[in-house]
Amino acid sequence: MAAPLSKDVTNLTGTWHLNRKLSDDPESLFAMQGVPWITRKALRLASLSLQMTQSVSMFDASSDSTSDGTNTSSDDDGFVTMLHVRQVVSPGSFNSDSSCPVNGQEQHMSVPIFGDIKMSLRYMKASDIKDEVLRQRYEDGCPTKMVIDEDAFNPKMGWTAHVLWGFENINGKRYLTRNATSSRNDETVVARMVYDYHEK
Repeated sequence: MAAPLSKDVTNLTGTWHLNRKLSDDPESLFAMQGVPWITRKALRLASLSLQMTQSVSMFDASSDSTSDGTNTSSDDDGFVTMLHVRQVVSPGSFNSDSSCPVNGQEQHMSVPIFGDIKMSLRYMKASDIKDEVLRQRYEDGCPTKMVIDEDAFNPKMGWTAHVLWGFENINGKRYLTRNATSSRNDETVVARMVYDYHEK
C-alpha cells in the first residue's frame, strides 16, 4: 500500500516491501558491486522487505568523532536518531540486521549480499540535492522536505554508493524510495528501489 502522510524519513517505523513493478531492475547494480551471478538470480525471484524502527537517545560523546577528529553529531540538543533495519529476503539466506546513527558517523558492518562495508547516514534538506529532477520529486513527496543521505564503501570490491532515501509521488500515490548511484572504476550505475508500506 501507499505510505500515509504520517510517514517521513523521521518516522520510518514499519515494514516496507520492495515493489518490483515500480522499481528498476537491480541486476546491473548488483553485478557492478560484485554480487555473484547465482546470488543475483536468487534475488530476482525472492521477496524483499525492510523491517525498520527508529529510536532517539542521548548521543554518546565518546564516539562523537571520526578518526580524523571531525565532529559527527547532527543534534545540538545531545540526542541522536538510530535507524534499525532488518532486511528479510525470502527464500534465501541473505537476511541481515543493522543499526546506524543518522548523524554522519561511519559504521563498519557485514552484509550477506555485499560483504564488509563502511556506511554512514545523515539527514539532509531536499533542497540540497544537486540533481534538479530528483530534488523536485523529494520536495513534493516529503512533508518535512528532508531525506536521508547514505554513503557506502566496499574496500575489498572497490565500489562506492550514494543513496538518497525519501518519499515520492508515483502514479498518484506516495512511496518510500531509495535512489542509488554506485560507482567502481569508470563504471556508474543508477537505480531506484520503490517500497510499499505495511504497518506490521
